[in-house]
Amino acid sequence: MRPDIADFYLGVSRDAAGLFAPRPAGGGDGWLFCVFAPHARRVQVLGDWNGWDLYSAAELTPCEDGLWRGKAAGARHGQLYKYNILCADGVWRLRTDPFAPGYEPSAVAAARLQGLPCPPAPLRPAAGADHPLNIYELHAGSWRRHWDGRYYGFDALADRLVPWAVEHHFTHIELMPPAEYPFDGSWGYQLTGYFAPSARFGGADAFVRLVERCHGAGLGVLADFVPIHFAPDDGALTWYDGTALFEAGPSDWGSLVFDLASGPVRSFLLSAACRWVGDLGCDGLRVDAVGYALNRWPGGEAASFFRLLTDTLHARYPGVLLIAEDTLPGCRATAPTDEGGLGFDYVWDAGPMRALADTLAAPFGCRGEGPVFGRTGERCVQAFSHDDCAWPGGALLPRLYGDRMQQFAQARLFLLYQTALPGKQLIFSGCEFGQLAPFDPGREPDWYLLADGEHRALSDYCGALWQFYAGHTALFREGSGAAFHLAANGPVRAWVRRADGETLLCVFNLEPASRPGVRLDLGMPSCRGQLREIFGTGATAPVPTAQVWDGQVTLELPGFCGAVLTLC
Repeated sequence: MRPDIADFYLGVSRDAAGLFAPRPAGGGDGWLFCVFAPHARRVQVLGDWNGWDLYSAAELTPCEDGLWRGKAAGARHGQLYKYNILCADGVWRLRTDPFAPGYEPSAVAAARLQGLPCPPAPLRPAAGADHPLNIYELHAGSWRRHWDGRYYGFDALADRLVPWAVEHHFTHIELMPPAEYPFDGSWGYQLTGYFAPSARFGGADAFVRLVERCHGAGLGVLADFVPIHFAPDDGALTWYDGTALFEAGPSDWGSLVFDLASGPVRSFLLSAACRWVGDLGCDGLRVDAVGYALNRWPGGEAASFFRLLTDTLHARYPGVLLIAEDTLPGCRATAPTDEGGLGFDYVWDAGPMRALADTLAAPFGCRGEGPVFGRTGERCVQAFSHDDCAWPGGALLPRLYGDRMQQFAQARLFLLYQTALPGKQLIFSGCEFGQLAPFDPGREPDWYLLADGEHRALSDYCGALWQFYAGHTALFREGSGAAFHLAANGPVRAWVRRADGETLLCVFNLEPASRPGVRLDLGMPSCRGQLREIFGTGATAPVPTAQVWDGQVTLELPGFCGAVLTLC
């Protein structure tokens, strides 16, 4: 058996698409096909070149290595095709090609005979412990829509998205799954075409142009990658050759769970991840449902797959950024694999921001302590994502307690609080200008709100906030050389962050009433100097300058104040 095919069966192949994706035959007469359907009785290929006639479909030949191979004379670049498989149960079924680089835009799409565009040069913006990381998450299918409801393609999306992200000083954009999927209601999380950017947005060529546009503006590109479950639609991966070739049973979302103990399935997923980073130019992946997989595979199959994934991608693509959506307590998602961890660079931590949103939704006078930290011992991204902006909670701004002006004041406080926390940060589109409606994959955010002065002011505030964040090492430096001290947790919350000789006090009054005489211990007993506000929410007056004596300070805090003060 050839070494590359042996690797596929062993579960370590990084280029399974190179084995199975069709390619032109020598001499320009037709295309060559290869199919993984080990339990099939017969396999045929048909498509545009033969008028989709089942009776003249080209027969593929079973080979000793368990694969089916053959040639379709007359097939040409750009034509659509499917496999016709006589499955193990004796039933003929039409199947799409799961390794194809492109599809037609339809429910269970026919694959398209095509190659890949030249990959863009990777940007790999520095995103480690010593660098800012500020991620803008969006859904490509709804971030912008044409007036008649049509999708924006990746090219049109780039025209609007890149200037918007640059204006707001994001370091990366994160696309909810941009691969091929049949059902819009899944938000892209139930896929059928793991190797292909969705044809509804222009396919691989347009996706690469989007990445190039982002890179040209200094923006990194992250793609959501879904290696745990897939769409149950007949005609794609489900019961592919009449057996459970890819699946290990139903998930909790109406989809099917991948069999992560299967070598070929591991190679399929590992190769798909390499496609997005290597061939399509993504600077990183956010890996979906990690915690769910660890629960589903308590024997360690999921954990070993994630270690294989992170080790392979880090070795093959230095600087790639790998983020786990969620994990189980104690799984050590960001610890090195040789120390028993999963090897991710970061893990989402949604707990603190969800708790703060709940606190700010509570009536005034009922706001006490909250979790400043969620996960301990991990490198975290403080995330307020699409899950937090959909039903039942809905968008951030309207859930906050109080009148309109109080809601905007608390939204500014919320965003500064997130930026000031240890860890990196992610927000979902719409939070930056005060979206009112919950996330809906069928409609774009309410961009018309930017004509309102308060919404425009919130957008401008976010741009200034994240520019300030990127300019202050103490707000993003982690690990060696950085320090954190929690000074207060209650209706008033405060902490000190230090790095590179910079000392910042971040302080928040969660109530509308001013608070005089708030005494804080900065955790630096011998410290003396002045604390002066250098950034604030602007809800009311700035925090007055205060004198520090022996690490103690007394502050006068206006209502709804959020402020960063520097020690000088």
